[in-house]
Amino acid sequence: MALKDHFAFNKRQRNGILVLLTIIMGMMIYLIIGDYLPPSPASTDFSSFKADMAKVKFKPVDTVQHSAPKPEETGAKPSAPLRTKSIDINTADSADFAQFPLITPKVARTIVRFRNALGGYYKIEQLKEVYGLDTAAYYSMVNDATVDVKQVEKMDINKATEKVLAHHPYIHKNLAKAIIGYRKENGHFTHLTDLLKVDGIDKELYEKLSPYLSITN
Repeated sequence: MALKDHFAFNKRQRNGILVLLTIIMGMMIYLIIGDYLPPSPASTDFSSFKADMAKVKFKPVDTVQHSAPKPEETGAKPSAPLRTKSIDINTADSADFAQFPLITPKVARTIVRFRNALGGYYKIEQLKEVYGLDTAAYYSMVNDATVDVKQVEKMDINKATEKVLAHHPYIHKNLAKAIIGYRKENGHFTHLTDLLKVDGIDKELYEKLSPYLSITN
């Protein structure tokens, strides 16, 4: 048999061979120039983007106008809560004073310390003398404060020692010496107004100090 008889194909076989060769050539060309082609958009991985978007919860737009919620509906505390009960400044503790919006815990403690040093308050206006209590803070509580003057502690002017007298905020050390000196020289005080005879005590100081003093013969 001649060699050409082995390569004799009919028309259908030749067409198949041509298609196969075309496919092979196309694959070879793609392999050669594939590295120079831009990446296909379809190859982008959107899986992480889809996962993030799945976590986002979109809230529908509310086009209806609503009135502002009341503090009791939101649970928020009013900026200046109203007190339903007055406090006695002679019996209240620091926590009671600190409930007023402009009274800091530090100032509240100072109010109590000053009260203890005085022996109690005999009028509400004495709060103005508290160190650190400004005018705005004073007026924020004055309408809700009362004072029980029965709680005021008194010193016996005829028995108090110089040390006890000097410990009082309204009596400095030199004035305490003057009171004791007058008592030694003139005997016991018979009236509180006799204090006006002591050097260093004027009418203004006497009016501040007399509510804390008593006399026994």
